[in-house]
Amino acid sequence: MEKTDLGGMRFLIHGFLSPDECQGHIHASEALGYEEAAIQTRDGGQAMNKAIRNNDRILFDDPALAQRLLERARPWLPDCLDNEWQLVGLNERFRFYRYTPEQYFKWHRDGAFQRSPSEISQLTLLIYLNDNYQGGATQLRDEADIRPETGMALVFPHRVMHQGSPITAGVKYVLRTDVMYRRIEAGA
Repeated sequence: MEKTDLGGMRFLIHGFLSPDECQGHIHASEALGYEEAAIQTRDGGQAMNKAIRNNDRILFDDPALAQRLLERARPWLPDCLDNEWQLVGLNERFRFYRYTPEQYFKWHRDGAFQRSPSEISQLTLLIYLNDNYQGGATQLRDEADIRPETGMALVFPHRVMHQGSPITAGVKYVLRTDVMYRRIEAGA
C-alpha cells in the first residue's frame, strides 16, 4: 500500500484492497440486490432527489468487515483529530454504490453517523472496487479529479464538498463507510 497526500486530511491509499477482494465485494453486492439511493435530509430522514443523486445503493451492517478494514487502514488514519477526537474504529454500517451510464451523485457533503453523544464519524472512507468504466471521476472542491483505481481508497473529512461525475460507459462500484472518533474527555 502507498499513500498519496492530497492535503487537508484528504488522501489516497493505493492498493488498499486486492483485485480479487474487490471482485468478491462486487459479486456479494450484486447478490444482495441494489435499490435506488435516497439522499439524507436535514432532519436526518431520507428522500429521493434524482436531480442530486440517481445511482443505486445497498446499506448493510458487517462488524467483522469493519474490523478487518480498520486493521488495514489504521496506519494511515489520523489517531487524533483537533486534540479533541480519538480514533475508535470504522462504522459497521457499509454502503455499496453502483453507477451505470448517466448515473451520478452531484455536489454534496457526507452526513455523519452518531453512535452516541460522544462518538461520531468524522471521515469518509471510499473504496473503489473497479476501474473498467468511463467517466465517474470523484471530484473534490479545489482538487483535480480523482480517477479511481481498482482497490484504491479515498479518505476525506465529511465536510469536504465532492461529487461522483456521471458514468459514460460501463459500471462503477464503490464500497463506503465512515471513520469513527470518540470525544476525548477533559483531563483524560
